[in-house]
Amino acid sequence: MKKTNVQFQYHYSYFWLIFWAIFFFPIAFVLLLTGASFTYSNSTYSITYNGSRFWLAFWTLFFFPIAFILLFLNGFSLDVEENRCYDCSCEPK
Repeated sequence: MKKTNVQFQYHYSYFWLIFWAIFFFPIAFVLLLTGASFTYSNSTYSITYNGSRFWLAFWTLFFFPIAFILLFLNGFSLDVEENRCYDCSCEPK
């Protein structure tokens, strides 16, 4: 049986993430999408939003379609970093 671990990291304030998750989940989801990274299969994937996270959250709260327009206009960046493993046990066989 092969076991795969996925490590998740959020790079901003956990307080605001939890606050918005309790009161209005779409904003928490947007914040999570725009400032997170996760590690899977010896690679780290970082997701960043190229615009203002404040305005994106603001428009998500008041008028959700404008938030989509901002997402499409400013775009996302997905950075992939290969993690080097110096332990022989993690090499594919």
